[in-house]
Parts: sequence; C-alpha cells; structure tokens
Amino acid sequence: MEPFIRTTSFGGFRELVTQLGQDPHPLLARFRIRPELLDDEDARVPFRSLIALLESAAEELHCADFGLRMSDYQNLAVLGPIALIARNAETVGHALTEIVRFIGYHSSGIQLDLDRSEPDAPRLVIELRMPGPQRQMVELAMGVAQSTMKLLCGPTFSARAVLLSGSSPLPLSRYRRHFGCETYLGQPCNALVITERQLAQRIERHEPAMHRALEQYLSQIHHLDSPDLLDQIRRLVQRLLPTQQCRLPLVAEQLGLHERTLQRQLAELGRTFEVLVEDIRRERADFYLVQRDIPMTQVAGMLGYSEQSVFNRACRRWFDMTPSARRRQLLEQRLTVE
Repeated sequence: MEPFIRTTSFGGFRELVTQLGQDPHPLLARFRIRPELLDDEDARVPFRSLIALLESAAEELHCADFGLRMSDYQNLAVLGPIALIARNAETVGHALTEIVRFIGYHSSGIQLDLDRSEPDAPRLVIELRMPGPQRQMVELAMGVAQSTMKLLCGPTFSARAVLLSGSSPLPLSRYRRHFGCETYLGQPCNALVITERQLAQRIERHEPAMHRALEQYLSQIHHLDSPDLLDQIRRLVQRLLPTQQCRLPLVAEQLGLHERTLQRQLAELGRTFEVLVEDIRRERADFYLVQRDIPMTQVAGMLGYSEQSVFNRACRRWFDMTPSARRRQLLEQRLTVE
C-alpha cells in the first residue's frame, strides 16, 4: 500500500522556499500537491511526493541543508494527537514509546524504534520505508526529533551523538551546529543517541486522564496496539545485523518468545527466519551501496558479515554481480531517474 503522510510535515516549506527567493507553488504543483492541503491538519499526501519535493527543492535552490533548515519550522506538534499523548506521558521514555507506537497515524512510511539494547547509549532510531534519494527527508525527520526532545526534556537538551546512515556534501560542522553534538555519517541507522537519565526525566504537567483518552482514541481508529510480527522482527534484525549477533535465539528472546514458537509463527506466515534475514540484507545492501562514500568493507560489516568475501558471494547470489558493479548500476539508475 502506498504510504501517505499528514501535510503538517510540510510546515515551513513555503516560508523557506520564499526566503530562498523562489515561488513555492510551481514546485508543489509539479508534485501534484495542492497548496490548500498544507493548511489542512487532517490532509494526507503520498509520502514519496514529499520526499521527492524536498530533494528537488534542495537541488534547484542550491540549498544542500534544505531538510535541516525546514526542521527549524517544526516540532512535536506536527504529529497532532500523537504529540498530545506524548506531552501527557509520565516520563520522556514513556512519551517516546508512545510516539513509536502510534507513528503510523502520522505516516506508515516512517519507522521509529526506541532501541535500549545498549543501556549506556539508548537510541531513537528513524528509518524511511521508501527507496531512492531521501537525505533531505531524513535530515528533516532527525531535526524534528531533536526539537521533540527539547520540548520533552527542556531547551538545554543535547543528544550524545547523531548517527546518519547516508553520505552528505555538508561539512560535519553544519551538523554539529544544528544538533549541538558530534554527527557520524555512514552509520547502520539514523538515530539520536541519548541517555537513560534523559529517558527517565519526568514530564511536567502531564495529565494521565488526557493521556488515557487519547491513547484509547488512536488505538480504536488505527488498531496500532501491537505491530505485526514481521515488522517487529524486521526492526530487531536491522538493529542486530551490525553487531554480527543476528541469530534466531536472540531475536526470539527479545520478542519474549521461545525459539520454536517464533519458528512456528513464521511458518504460519509462510516465512522462515533465514529467508527473512536474507531479504533484509539484500534490501539494506542496495540502501548502503547507493551511498557512494561508504566503503565496501563498512557495507559488509553493517550487513553483519565478518569478511568482505562473504558479502561478495552474497552480492553475486542476489544480483549476479560484484558489490562494486551493483553500486555502479544503482548510481546509473539514479542518474537516469533524476
């Protein structure tokens, strides 16, 4: 199903384009986005339209940090009812858990995860379920995540680090200035690295009754109480691959299931764990390979391979070509599309 996104995520687009000396309406029209929808908080448009719009605006306006700049116009409020649930949660960690749980109300194309597998370095992970160039949208989402944490924790909030999975023409100093911390490119995921102390921070003036009412409302209309099993496994596999510890027993343990129970449930869905991991590796391989600045050895590591030669064999199995040839093919396809 085509992912859509609420038009609140266009906040600041018209202002920023105007500030850069252009009329935003021709750009919106090119991607079939009616300007009046941007003033309707309940309107939704195809997610791919927003992603492509941001990439085109950044290129045509010669503004490589377009997504970061646009994030200055947005905060937690773009999430609508989800924002109210978060603001009325007891702690910051509870608020983020609720945002992760209900993000599908805002867009099914955005995947969030509060990864607490490393107690000293919990991470708010943000991934887009869309192919193709998407740096501007990723950086917009990361900027909104930063603003969200400032609202929940207070204006002095600072992440321990920012992780970005792609490459960028921007100097790292631009990211440090925006996020107030070190930023690392070519990482296995996009994430804000935070602290357990920040997650434990209590939210002032939270109202439990309001939280319960909103939670019940979103649960009823969107049936998001429990993500499906394949989605949960996908998140865990993507998290565990770079650790080279992505094994069925560990995934089952983190899901609170016996290994045989997980195997049976996957079989009922016509899947096996091994094939699922293989599919995710192949998908992530393309995602990393299209980032020309990520070394092949690093791509192999992020896919969970201990040796480059193993990745080479996998790439031949998937695409009938070497990783280098696949990278050239993907980059040529991107140029053709652009």
